[in-house]
Amino acid sequence: MLRCWTVLLGILLLAGCATRPTDPDALAAYQANNDPIEPFNRTIFAFNQGADRYVIGPVVSGYRSAVPQSVREGVDNFSKNLKQPIYLINALLQADFQAAAQITGRFAVNTLFGFFGVFDTASANDMPVIKRDFGQTLAVWGLKDGGPYIMLPLLGPTTVRDAVGMGVDAFADPVDWALYETDPAWAWGRFGMDGLVAMDNTKDLKENMQKNSTDYYATMRSMYQQNRRKEIGILRGEVEEVRESYDFDFPDDEAEE
Repeated sequence: MLRCWTVLLGILLLAGCATRPTDPDALAAYQANNDPIEPFNRTIFAFNQGADRYVIGPVVSGYRSAVPQSVREGVDNFSKNLKQPIYLINALLQADFQAAAQITGRFAVNTLFGFFGVFDTASANDMPVIKRDFGQTLAVWGLKDGGPYIMLPLLGPTTVRDAVGMGVDAFADPVDWALYETDPAWAWGRFGMDGLVAMDNTKDLKENMQKNSTDYYATMRSMYQQNRRKEIGILRGEVEEVRESYDFDFPDDEAEE
């Protein structure tokens, strides 16, 4: 945990030392991108691309070859179901009690009637996925500006606020606490499962983006920022609808509210 905060502090210091352009047009683009450490971020992005090509891609291809799609869907559903308790905590922190009730209902239905979430019984009964994270909670509490855009090794695009949110969610997740109390190996197993599910869910989207983008880095940055602004806007009552959602950390491919 200390090392994570040290890295984040280093990123903030780099952001503070970044040189702002003086040309008005270049300055406008610089401010719109909110990416003051872009050269550093592109280095991390290149590392992530190498990991995708030489490690993650082959692992996912092997997973898809060895495991039938129906089983992969069950693993995906199970992984998503285990995230519901931390979504519930954030919904309560955001004082969104309607969302909290829906998250609780979805978790109960899938756990009791979907074999602990392996089968998505809730979606079959028109109970939508509702995601809440601590980055969103900070925004609802008033931290609307997410801070500089940053690219994290393996985890992908985020902002300073949302990186802190990811850390808090990871530390506070009651499922992880329960698994660690039982046996730390279970918690690490869950971490590996979530990572494999995320890699499987994003592989095709990333490949399509890379093929169709003249600047893959800029395309991913724009997509992440636009999507996150919509998510925060709808929670703050500033946006009526989120039409599309792309999440490059631990994605859900279902509709969200």
